[in-house]
Amino acid sequence: MAQIICPKCQHAFAGNNPESLVTRGVAAGAVATAGAIYGASLGIVGGPVGGISGAIPGGVIGAITGWCAADQFRRCPNCGHIFKT
Repeated sequence: MAQIICPKCQHAFAGNNPESLVTRGVAAGAVATAGAIYGASLGIVGGPVGGISGAIPGGVIGAITGWCAADQFRRCPNCGHIFKT
């Protein structure tokens, strides 16, 4: 397990603490929703079926993007400083 060191207070903490998992989950859900809405507006197939077929890949790609993007940032549990890892 990798230890992350806060650049402000030099506090070392685990990278997979519950707060970061919740943050990544919330970010994945938010970006998945945005991706599904955008995919539904595009639609891969025309007509009423187009919204459904565009929403699924948009949501999946959005969830993966949100999970990976939120993993780049951490909040120090000691001082509350947000920094990029």
